[in-house]
Amino acid sequence: METAVIGSASCTGSTRQLARNFGKGRGGLNNITITMRTSGEFAAESHSPEEAQGEESVIVISDEEGEVTLGLGNSVLLIEDGGEDSFIRDKRPVEVLDEELAITFSKRGNVMPHARYDCTAYPFSRAEEETQVPLEDNEKACAECYCYLCDKLASECPNWTSVSSCHCNAHNKSKYWKEQRDSALAGVLTIFNLDLTEIDSELREGGSLLQNFINEMNVIYKKYVDGEIMNRESLYSCTCACHRRRTTRPCNSCAVHHTGALIHNYAPVFVAVTEYLDKAELQSPKTSVVMQLGAVKELVSHQATPSPLGLKVPHACLKESSVQLMDRIVRSLQGLFVLADFPKELYDKFVMFFQSLTLPPHLYVYVNSLNVIRWDNLFLTSVLAGQNTTGQRTNKGKKEFLWEPLPVVQARVKRLEDEKSYRQVVRYLNAVRCPDTGGLTSLRQKICFYMCKYGDFASAAYALIHLKSLPRSLALSLTPAQFELYLLMLRTSSYPPGNDLVAGEMWIPFEGPPMRKGILVRCAIKILFLNVGLSQQVKCWAALIRTWCTSDMVTPEGALDPMHLDEPDLHFQGMVMNMSCAILDELRRQPHAYLPDPFPKSPFSCELILVVQAVIQFMMNSVTPLWGTLQLILAFGTNIWALVLLLDGISPMQSLLVGFVSNLNKELCDEEQLLLRELRRNGAHYASHLVSAFLLHSFDGVRSVGFHILDIIILNINMFPWSPALAGYLKVRVLDIQSLKVLAEIQALKNKIARLRSCC
Repeated sequence: METAVIGSASCTGSTRQLARNFGKGRGGLNNITITMRTSGEFAAESHSPEEAQGEESVIVISDEEGEVTLGLGNSVLLIEDGGEDSFIRDKRPVEVLDEELAITFSKRGNVMPHARYDCTAYPFSRAEEETQVPLEDNEKACAECYCYLCDKLASECPNWTSVSSCHCNAHNKSKYWKEQRDSALAGVLTIFNLDLTEIDSELREGGSLLQNFINEMNVIYKKYVDGEIMNRESLYSCTCACHRRRTTRPCNSCAVHHTGALIHNYAPVFVAVTEYLDKAELQSPKTSVVMQLGAVKELVSHQATPSPLGLKVPHACLKESSVQLMDRIVRSLQGLFVLADFPKELYDKFVMFFQSLTLPPHLYVYVNSLNVIRWDNLFLTSVLAGQNTTGQRTNKGKKEFLWEPLPVVQARVKRLEDEKSYRQVVRYLNAVRCPDTGGLTSLRQKICFYMCKYGDFASAAYALIHLKSLPRSLALSLTPAQFELYLLMLRTSSYPPGNDLVAGEMWIPFEGPPMRKGILVRCAIKILFLNVGLSQQVKCWAALIRTWCTSDMVTPEGALDPMHLDEPDLHFQGMVMNMSCAILDELRRQPHAYLPDPFPKSPFSCELILVVQAVIQFMMNSVTPLWGTLQLILAFGTNIWALVLLLDGISPMQSLLVGFVSNLNKELCDEEQLLLRELRRNGAHYASHLVSAFLLHSFDGVRSVGFHILDIIILNINMFPWSPALAGYLKVRVLDIQSLKVLAEIQALKNKIARLRSCC
């Protein structure tokens, strides 16, 4: 129906009554467009005063019971149309306003879905709690009426007029019906005392999965309570003497044994809960918390039923199994409360729900286990900000310490790692205290790694030797891989991506001042002096050499860059080698040692010579077989002059030199590809100096290594187009100067040089 209505509005005291008269009848809700016009605008449309006075007055009403006020700026309002008859049903005089309201067009709107108590087609009678029978016309409903409880059409509600549960009487002004609606919409989530506005899709999903678990658990737990009749013979064999006598009639003792016994086995319950928890840990944080807290509620309600016979099946005992399940749930919830950003109101309701549960004696230890400190706690924030470095404070004259269980500490460290807040991780680990000291110590062993992550390399180097928060030096717990990783990080002022102590191909440089020279070399050697296990391994010596043959800056692509040092003169080498002995003796006795001139002037060459002298001493004091000598040789890279220093240093110990050469020749056979890769990467210059370093040695066993390397090159000569250059170098630097005294060696070298030249 479309109508065109023009009228004048009044806002006197009779407004409400006139609005009621205007809205009499129940024709449904309508959307009516109302245009506010001034007297001049109204007169401009050629309406005579008589025509205007002939129109019916219109009063605009709202949904509220309060007075209706119309602002001059309002142009579109919603009014209730009581039907066409309402315009002539009651005519009352109204006061004339300065501004006139002109309704130029109206259109009846479609009836939208609504609750039964809002229906305009049928009157609704309200009562606080009437559940037995429908009140007056409440059972009547239009096609768009919905059940307030079920959120379904009234025609689809199964309890619309049910005795003792009349949904047709439900409305939003009743506290009872509101609670019923909240319970119907929230389902099992009502146990957490959640408002409907707090329930999102994640919480609803958790409630659905929890309800399914409760239904399943009721069946499984009932089977546990009812028990199962089992034959005693299936539990243990009968040892009665009547079996040995082979009598026809068993004795009384034997007869009891062969009867059935009622057994209560908790293992099926344990398996069902475990599978449920596995599923919960894969869900979103909110869903997982709801599921696990619901599982706690079920566990604490289980009561142990004694069995006359003890089962030897795992998890058959309720108390032991409940403790295992509860421990798993609590650890998981503690981590979730730290890792997930729950709103404070929701977090408090979860904790209050857990504390409201009555725990049995065997689970009482978990009463306060979910009292996890929130991230915005003043004590915690002061520690993370560096304002409190000790983890203790005085509150009302009493000392308080930052104590947290290990799962909470692990979760905080993980979250700070993910946020790359490494400085805060170090502050927290140094201040926090934990009942599990072993687990906390394991976490603190990465403090030096975190220091490198935020660029404090000098502090990291000193912390490797002495860290106050650890019961013993971190150097004592380093593995060979970790030792080399720390050396490379401190050497290059960079760190690998990720949060694990694992070296990779990619390194991220720190944009800041590098560590002062001399700190790292003393730290590295001191670590080997402290950790005897590391000092006995060849791979650690190789890591030491490799580090000081690596550039102190990574490439722009983030890769390690080998460093070549020009060979110092022999006098310089001898002088620094002698100084190194005194420096090493001082490092054995105390944490630090003075590095005299020329270390500050030529740090790279001097430190490499110091490292070579340290490796010589470690080799002389080693009691283990020298496996991995090939890696030690290749660690020098193109700095062959330092390799010569090493060979000369161990030459006085004939037994050490023989063992070294023997293992090296064996590894050249077993790990030939390792040598070939280095030869191809470094080229003819490297191969020439490497071979000549062995051929020019005075010990024939060392010279055999040089011939072995030549044999490998000749065998794979197609891989090395530079072999003629190698032949020329050996002829000039080895053969022509007549360094070889053994005729057989001279002839062998000539033959090999000839084969190298045949490549061209």
